[in-house]
Formats: sequence, structure tokens, C-alpha cells
Amino acid sequence: MDLDTKLEMLAPAARFDACDQYSQGGKRYRPRQADWNGSEQSRTGRTIPIFRVLMDSRCAWNCPYCPLRADHDLPRATLTPEELVRAFLPRYEHGAVQGLFLSSGVATGAQASLDQMLAAVELLRTRHDYRGYIHLKLLPGVEAAGVARAAQLADRLSLNLEAPSAARLAQIAPTRDWAGDSMSRLLWARDWQRNGLLPAGLATQFVVGVAGESDQELLHASTWLLRDLELRRVYFGAFRPVSGTALEHHEPTPFVRVQRLQEADWLIRHYQFQSRELPYTATGNLPLHLDPKLAWALAHPEFFPIEINTADEVELLRVPGLGPTSIRRIVRLRREHRFREITQLNRLGSATVRARDFVTLDGTFFGRDAEQRSHYYDRPRPIVEQLSFW
Repeated sequence: MDLDTKLEMLAPAARFDACDQYSQGGKRYRPRQADWNGSEQSRTGRTIPIFRVLMDSRCAWNCPYCPLRADHDLPRATLTPEELVRAFLPRYEHGAVQGLFLSSGVATGAQASLDQMLAAVELLRTRHDYRGYIHLKLLPGVEAAGVARAAQLADRLSLNLEAPSAARLAQIAPTRDWAGDSMSRLLWARDWQRNGLLPAGLATQFVVGVAGESDQELLHASTWLLRDLELRRVYFGAFRPVSGTALEHHEPTPFVRVQRLQEADWLIRHYQFQSRELPYTATGNLPLHLDPKLAWALAHPEFFPIEINTADEVELLRVPGLGPTSIRRIVRLRREHRFREITQLNRLGSATVRARDFVTLDGTFFGRDAEQRSHYYDRPRPIVEQLSFW
């Protein structure tokens, strides 16, 4: 099988992993300019395109949600370390990509699969002097020495937990050890991050909707992972049933549910919300028809309206339509003049139009009352409007 044919199979297979913010926008990566001894120097970051590929699509595991599971009858392919270098470097040198995301199925064992990925990355770093971004996917059950070498070579490491707890993972992958094979490896990687390696940090991913977990469970777990394991990001991937797998008839997870989880995660990381105070329904899930910040505001009329000219930044962060950037502008501008007209607020950005329902401007309220707000936001709306970010 020639290299192009292998790539036609292995590159699309990597799309099931959402665990790389630099191929999807988001927080920028600052590339290294250093020897590979742990020291580094950063420059102004920018979003970079990523070459995403699997090293091997063979897998001995039979996780029922995974399209690569052993019992799934599909063509398989494997890259050698030299082939990975031949596939990646020309694209990098021509400017088509500026970074590498490398993962693998588990063909004969987790450590053997990681060793193949490490061999490819070693070639790039040493023989070809590649200094760009590399995101390397760890596999459950790999050895401590493998995690250590991966941390020395890669800019980011991730390991997919798939479910928010051991009990939930046992429902979809009973042979996997959530704590012993996965959490312990993230702890090892965290220690290397604390030692100055992994400038792009650690990440993980949950498969949403496959194990019957609630949004509350997912966000409680993600909060703990971000705080105690010092992960940079937790990603949420919508479960999609794949023909030929054990869960091919399982209901797919609506993409809007993943969007709501991402928005809630953003509130926790950047807006000083706690996971326990988010507006869950009786089933522990976020409402799908409203973004969680707006849903929280509608559920807490006692908090509003707040005066735009005097409220502190923590209070302003609770206002739908206002984000950190617009709040910094408000705080700066109100030192020069008072906000008195809604047009002054609108000039800060289109999203701030929503804020009029929750603030006063020099004592004047320009928005709808509570009953009108409830009626307006509960009406059916186009999906694009539903997914608007604050």
C-alpha cells in the first residue's frame, strides 16, 4: 500500500478526536524556539493549521463506541516513523500546515503503539530539526518512561478519558480502567508540566451522550480536571453512531448539546461561574434552547438589572451579552463619561444588544420586563440564533 493510500485512510480517521484547540481556533499556541532540554522561549502566538493523522488504525480493543474497534470490519493501515516524516515535512515546508497532531489505535499494546509515535517524533525533532508544534496522544496503560519521553518531545499531551467517571466508563468500555490506566497517566504528565515541559499543556476529551451521563456530571468532572490536574482544556465530542459497531443503533448526540457544554465550560474558566450554579434541568442537563449564561440570568431576576456605571467587573460578567473584552472597555470608558444611552452600549459590539434587558444606564432601564423577556427568549428561534455566543 503506497503512502497516499495510507493517508487517505489514516487522516480522516483522526477526525474523531476533537482534542486539539489549535486546529479549531481558540487560545493561541506560542511556538518554541529552544533546544529540546526543557528550556524554551515564546513569541507572539497565532492560530496554526494542524496536520492530523493516525499512526495506526488497527486496534485490539473493542470499545463499542469507537469506529476503530477490533470487531469493526474496515480497511486498516499503518505508518512507519519514516513514512510519517515523509507525509508531514513537505506539507510543513510548503506552509500548508504548521503543526502535527498524532494519535494511534492500539494494535498490539498501548506502549508499543506509543513507541511507534515517539519514534516518528524523535525523527522529526532530531534528524530533521523540526521545532514546531506537536500534539501527541497518550494511550491508557502506557508506561511512565513513555509519558516522560512524550513530555520531552511534544508541546501538548492529551489522553481521552471518554467518560466523567469510572462507573460511566464501565458502561461503555468495561475492560478499561479509568483510574489505573488513564487518570494515573494524566497525573504523570501533570508532573512533567509542572517541571516546565509541555508549553501547550494537557487536555482530555469526553464522548458526550454514549454512557447516559448528565451535563452536570461532565461539568463537575471537567472542573475538577482543570483545577486539580491542571489540564489546559477539556473537550466534548458528540457521539455519532457508526455502522458496524455495537452502538450503531444508539441515538446520536445533538451537536447543540456539545455547544452548550462548551459554553458552560467557558463560563467556568473565564466568567467565574461554578459548575454547581449552572442552570441545569431536573435531569441534570443544560437547556438546549438557551445558552447557559442567558438561562442563568433569566432564572435569577433578583440579580438584575445592575447599573452599568457602577457595577464591578464580577457583576458585569453575569450580564448576557457582555464578555471580558467589552467589560474592560466599559470600565475604561466610564472613567471618562457616564453611560446614559443604549446607543453607547451598542457601539461596544453586536452581542451587547442583549445586555439592555439586564442593565440600567444612569438609572434608566431600556429593556423588556421579566415577563416579556421570558416570552421572547422561550419562543422558537433559528438554530444560528440559538447558538450565538455572548
